Amino acid sequence: MAGLIFLGTGIAFVLIGRILLIGAAFGVSIGWGLGVFLPFGPLLFRLSYPELAPTSRYFRLAALPCFLAFFVLQPTGFDALRHGEFLKSAQSPAAPKAYATENRKLNVEERRIANNQEFERLAKWAETLRLKKRDLLHSDVKGNIAYDAELAQYEAALAKATAEKQAVFSAPAK
Repeated sequence: MAGLIFLGTGIAFVLIGRILLIGAAFGVSIGWGLGVFLPFGPLLFRLSYPELAPTSRYFRLAALPCFLAFFVLQPTGFDALRHGEFLKSAQSPAAPKAYATENRKLNVEERRIANNQEFERLAKWAETLRLKKRDLLHSDVKGNIAYDAELAQYEAALAKATAEKQAVFSAPAK
């Protein structure tokens, strides 16, 4: 809510600055007054009459921190700008962070148990992906991109778990 207040304040500052610039331009002549509505007209007026435009500039500069505050105070902050909304589900808690076999050296029996637990986790993840795909609309481009990213993570985790299973279950138990 505070972000929207800053956005409204910034827009008000920009409009006040533009009105002051238009007023100063009409103060010089009707030609300059109409000229500020043309492309590059405000720039040319500010360059031609720098002593008449500083009040307008103060309001426009005051708008910049307001717009920055809007981006900082919105609910997602800068994360939405850096990562994009479509990557949120790709960073879901179901995505693998590390495998049990990467943390320490395990004997073959512990590795088999860890591998079975990994396949159980992957089965739950596959069911979650199946439900997401079922509910996903073809027209939801961002949703499809996020689903494809999460599916790629799942397939990579499944391939790694399958390779671990082949290595563990082909090794003799100690």
